[in-house]
Amino acid sequence: MTIQFKVNYNVSADELQGKSMLVFLKPQNPQRNYQIHAWQVLAGAPGTTESFHYTPQISTDVTSRDINDSNIVSGRKPVQPGQLLAAVSPNGMTPPLLQPGSTSLAQTKLTPQQCGVINHTNPYIQFDSNWYVNDRPVVTMPQVDTNMTVSFEHLPNFYFMVASPPRAGQTYIVQNFSDMTQYVMPETVTEVDVTLNRKQGLWHFDFSAS
Repeated sequence: MTIQFKVNYNVSADELQGKSMLVFLKPQNPQRNYQIHAWQVLAGAPGTTESFHYTPQISTDVTSRDINDSNIVSGRKPVQPGQLLAAVSPNGMTPPLLQPGSTSLAQTKLTPQQCGVINHTNPYIQFDSNWYVNDRPVVTMPQVDTNMTVSFEHLPNFYFMVASPPRAGQTYIVQNFSDMTQYVMPETVTEVDVTLNRKQGLWHFDFSAS
């Protein structure tokens, strides 16, 4: 199911000057070293309405380093909850390939709600595990070592904040979620209206679902 968010900016141009609305998805049980990405970056123009969509489609790839210490990224693969992908390196190939892991290993390593990647590279390659929803980055889990499994799961909860637009490649840390406004989406919802106001110097979000 696809859910449409419509964001209304009930603020003045001066209040929103140089700011964007950022929307985050929070991975379950995040570690302190996780690099969190702004899942949506909305331009934000006073008096306008801006939309984005959410569909629970998850994909993943991995980032490793070549002999020149430059980042190289594997092909991105869709993945379903309960599925484990194995990163392999036939003939020392970089970046690693992602291929389906065994069902029995997935049942051992993951809950039915989790997607996962295990480092089965040989020769060993350390990599960062990147996770996406709707092909937009959510989180990077760094430094996945040999035989290590990383898992990804998220609830349909959305975290809103107003801030300067992120620089290219900028990420956030788990502690930043304490500065955000959480919205827990009810079941059977197809559309959510979000209204941004400024009250007593603070950003305020109102939500209405249908």
